[in-house]
Parts: sequence; C-alpha cells; structure tokens
Amino acid sequence: MKKHLFVKKVTILLMTVLVVGALFFSVPTAAYYGSADISPAYTNLTTKSWVSAEAGTGDAKLAIDQDATTYWDAGSVSEKSWLMVDLGGTYAGMKKVEVVFPSFDAEYKYMLEASSDGEEWFTISDQSQASVIGGEDVLIQESPDIRYLKATLLDVSDGAVAGIAEIRTNNYLLKENLTIGADLSWDTAFLNRTYTTNSNTDVPSSDGRMIGTMHELGMTSARFRVWNEPRSENTGTPVTHVNGSMNPEDTLNKSLYVNDIGMKVGIDFHYSDSWADPSKQIKPKSWKDLSFDELVEAVYDFTYEVTEAHIDAGVTPYYIQVGNEIIDGTLWGNEKVPTGNEPRYAIEDPSYTAQPGGELLWEYWGSDDPAEQAAYDAAWDRFTRLIDAGLRATKDASPESKTKIHVIVGKTSLQKTQEFWRQLTSRLKEDYNNDFDIMSISYYPEWHGPMENLSRNLHAFATEFPEYELAVSETSHRASGGPSDTGYPNTIQGQADFLIDVMRGANDTINNSVSTVLVWEPAVWQSMFTELGDNWFQANDSTRIFRNAFSNYIPKTNDYLITDLYKTPVLAETIEVLNLDTNTIESTTVAWDELPEQAYSTLGSFTVNGKTEYGDVTAHVAVVMSADVLEKMTKEKVDAGEVSGPLVPQLTNSLKQAKHHFDRGSTENAMKFIDKYLRHLERKANERNITEEAKADLINHANMLLDAWE
Repeated sequence: MKKHLFVKKVTILLMTVLVVGALFFSVPTAAYYGSADISPAYTNLTTKSWVSAEAGTGDAKLAIDQDATTYWDAGSVSEKSWLMVDLGGTYAGMKKVEVVFPSFDAEYKYMLEASSDGEEWFTISDQSQASVIGGEDVLIQESPDIRYLKATLLDVSDGAVAGIAEIRTNNYLLKENLTIGADLSWDTAFLNRTYTTNSNTDVPSSDGRMIGTMHELGMTSARFRVWNEPRSENTGTPVTHVNGSMNPEDTLNKSLYVNDIGMKVGIDFHYSDSWADPSKQIKPKSWKDLSFDELVEAVYDFTYEVTEAHIDAGVTPYYIQVGNEIIDGTLWGNEKVPTGNEPRYAIEDPSYTAQPGGELLWEYWGSDDPAEQAAYDAAWDRFTRLIDAGLRATKDASPESKTKIHVIVGKTSLQKTQEFWRQLTSRLKEDYNNDFDIMSISYYPEWHGPMENLSRNLHAFATEFPEYELAVSETSHRASGGPSDTGYPNTIQGQADFLIDVMRGANDTINNSVSTVLVWEPAVWQSMFTELGDNWFQANDSTRIFRNAFSNYIPKTNDYLITDLYKTPVLAETIEVLNLDTNTIESTTVAWDELPEQAYSTLGSFTVNGKTEYGDVTAHVAVVMSADVLEKMTKEKVDAGEVSGPLVPQLTNSLKQAKHHFDRGSTENAMKFIDKYLRHLERKANERNITEEAKADLINHANMLLDAWE
C-alpha cells in the first residue's frame, strides 16, 4: 500500500508484532458496531461511458439515456425500425434486460436478439405474435456471453410511438465469474484469538482461526506475503519467532492450512525483509552487497526455493505475485538518491543502496534529454531483468501456477500505469520471450480516487491489454473511526457498500477480465471484525457481502398492464424468477401494496409496489378510456333511470357500431359513431329522456374516448 498514514500504522504494528510477538494490534472494544443492509449486486450497463447505441433511423442514444420520458423514435415500422446496443465487450452476467416502450397503453410486437460478436445472433424474446403492453423484463437463461443487443420493431398499435424509451442491460454478480478473498498474512500472528461469525462467545464459528472464519463467510482465496528475513523496520532487529513473521516457513504453514480447507493460495513476494510498497522497495539485508548479476540470481533462487517448498508440501499456488505494488520498481539500488521513506535500518545503512537495483526513473519519462532518456531505458532494462528472473523461477518450480504483477494507479496517474504495462510487457516478450498472466492493482479511495476511477482504470487495461487477466489485489474501507472523505461513511453499512461497489466495478469490466478481488488485511487494517472482549472477535455484518452480494435468483422486477378507467386492475399474483443453480424459470408470489380507488379513476398511469422473497417488484398500470367504459357507464345511467325512452336504443346502437368498427381496425368510422352518440345526447327532443347530470357525464366521457382514439 501507499505510505502516508499507513506508514504510522505499520511502524506501530511492526514494533509490536515483530519485536514483542504477543498481542499485536488494538481494535476498538465495547459494543458491536451495527448491521448492514445487503442485496445482490447488479449494474445497468447502459449507464457506463463505454456503452453505445445505433439505429436504422432516429436518435438511438435516447434509448440508453436513463430518462424514460425521452425515447428513440423510429417514426414508423419499417426495415429501419431496429436499435442495437453495443456494451463495448462481452458479459457473462447478463441475465435480465428491461425494455420500456414510449406508450404504456399501447401494444408492441418486436424481437429482442443478442450476440457476442455481432455476427451470430440468438433470440432472447420473440414477441412477433403476442404483443407486449408497455414493456417487459426479459430473463436470460443459458447463453453465450453477450456484447450486442438488437431490438427490431415489427408492429405497433394505432396511435402509439414506434420506438423504445429505455433498454436497461442488467449485469449480475455471479459466483463463477469473480473470486473473492483477502490477504490473510496475519492469521498466524493471532492464534491466541478466536474469530467468530456470531455473537455467542462460547461457541466459535469454524475452528476460530481468522482464515477459517473468512472461508466460512464465503471467501475462496487467501494471499500471503513473503519477507526474506523479517526484521523490525524501526530497529532492524531480526524476528526470531515463526508465527506471524511472514518468513517462508510461516507462509508455507498458512498455505498448507488454506489448501486443506479448499481455498486458493496466492503467494506475494515482497523481496524485502519488511514492507514493500510504492514508497519503499528495500533489498533484503543478505542481498544488499550483491552485484546486479548476483541480485538477479538471488531473485531467481529465492522465488524458486519458496515455490518449490510449496509444491513439495503438496500445495500448488493458484498464482505467484512477483513483487508488491512495484509501480516504481523493486529492489532499489544506487539509481538515485534515497527517498527518506525507507525503513530506519536502511536509512542508517547506505550500503542498502550502494549497488545497482531495480528502481524506475519516472522523472525521466518522456524527457528530451538524451542522457535522461538513456537512464530511463537503462532502469527499465534492470527492472525487467529482475522481474524476468522471478517469473522464470515461478514457472520452473510450479508451471501450473499463474503469474501476477501488482502495481497501483494514483488519482491522476492512469497514463503512468499504462506506460508501466506497455514497457514491461513489450520488454519481457521481446528481450526474454517471457510474459505473465495477471495484471493487478490496489484500490484505496484515500490514495487512488473515487470509485469511478477504479472502473475507468480497469476498463482501460481490459481494452488495451485484452490478453491479460485482471485483479484488484488490495482494497478495504473502515467500519468505524470518525468522518470519511471517501464517499462512504465509516460505518458497517459504509464498509459493506464500499466493498460491494468494488466487486461491482470488477464485475462490470468488459470481457469478464477481472477474476479476483482481495480485501487487504481484514483483521488489522480497516478491520472487518469487532472485538467483543477476552480475545473474541466477531465478524462485522458487512462480511455477509461475500455471499449475499452474489445472485442465486433473478426476478422480474417490472410488470406492465392496462386497465379501463374506473376498473380495478388485475395485478399478477406471481412473477417469474430465474433460478441460477438450475437455469430454469420459476415463479414467486407477490404481495402488493394496497391499491387506492383514486389511482385508477384518472386517465394516465401509476405504479404499484410489491414484494417477493427475492426482492421488490413494480407494476406499471396504464389507465385508459375505452368504448367498454362508455358502454358500462351508459348502462348504469339507464339502469338508474337517468336515461330513458328512445334515447336508450339510440345511444346503445351508436356504441355498438363504434365498437364494431374499432375492433375491425377502422378507428375513423368508429369515431363517426361516437360523434353520432354525442348528437343524440345533445338533441333537444331528448332533453326529457336524460338528467342534466347524466348528460354532462356521458358527453364528457364520450369526448374522452374521442381524444383517446385520436
């Protein structure tokens, strides 16, 4: 991690853990912090800047502008009445598409198709025979990954707008698409603690170890850092114990435990005796006097030996990380004057930087000075040679393990990180015929900017380097402790919301590029546990995200229907749900809010909220005027004696003819008979056959029908 406030915490931590080796860190005691509201995470991808739309005619952007009052207008149904959305890359979690038409009270016939490449298309909704009213939610069962969606209008009812108001493409967080884990390196330092997922301090969850508890909570991956010969950053005193030291033996012990409970193991080589991050990358004491050639050999040997020890013990790491946050290089040497951020033992001993190393000279990036440019290139040559040694050792010792490079992206330094990836990948390939598998970054809003930065950065890497797997190797947020300037409060809910949004940002990266999100040090740094006393630590309620943020069921959340004026709408008793385990469509009952009569006593539209066991649902009800409404009202007036005599057959016959012509598709002729209906009402000879109140009421509603038909 980047230094700043973290350095103070690390110094205190190391003085306590690495020297004393007893109780290592203090977490606020007293009451449990609180609870969090957690729902399955998904994103409407049409909100993303990289999503675009085109159409055969009209302004396609209006169908993805997040404003249902605007719409793509095709003008009419023709060979040009199609709209295509390009998501910018493929998505495996595309399980629901919401289509909203401009006219809620109209019928639409259309086809909705999907494609991964724009060449091979498959149908996800065929409404060419049965019309859709107002809109629909389309649940997608088994399908290839989706990049393109194409809607083609086939027919619309008279008077309706031929277009689409909104297409919402919902990308869900699915367990098979994203691995969630953490750096759990401190686990063996806290063997005297009991970690639990419940508040009953007599019964621990799992076996009481932090790793076991995180696994129980839903994490499936653990990363462990490796220090060469761990020592105190303050005094330089070597650590004599094993547990919690992060030396190779301690790392192997944790890896064996993780492997036994079925979690993935990741190894993070710091190539230092203490912390390595962008502010310091200090050589191990035993390597400080080596020539550069000897340093390269030492990197290979150490990487190989630690990895081989894992293989020999029966643990095949899922990945090996060569260096930690190495945006500014690794194993710094005499390339330039030390920064002053190094551990005290290195600051006080200039021999640590007496020999060449692998620091990158970013101050010379883009320089027009030939000497500075030469120094920039030479630094890259040295750095790449060191990285090549670590990668070769990993592949030689464990060919099945993936290889990872881990950097950061500062708030305004995306271009710097892109330059890093370009330089490293091209030099590894061209100079060493070598490469790696995973590009990874840290993300802390304090140092790397708001959440949109994470999404932007991941998208940039996935777009420029599509052949690489991506990962967020470190991220975290506080659950308590004063005000926050990150956009997320320092609460249990804030911690949950932040981590869900990180997972969401990873999941929303094109082509399913991001494979892993790792929480940084949930026991120590911005902890996800609350101390209950007597060395018992309860997992914060925010940790439920590791299960509850993923979807098992995806319900339709919108239902569209029409009701006649004054007629109680018939709301659906059930709504369809996609069971992701079986890829089948099921149904679930809906409990609707109470429906007031005044809601459907006015022309227009309204919504009704409902609840299911899988989430909320909204009914969109269009209230329309129809000949049936006028016919019913006329009959009520007749039955009440408010209309009588010859006026009765005059009105009923006019309505009968109007309905006949309307049903045959001749709205113009239907309107002529409503005009006749009105003339009968207004004839002076009929004044004695109708009350004034009934006359005004029927005239008003007959005109409403004419307006609707127009």
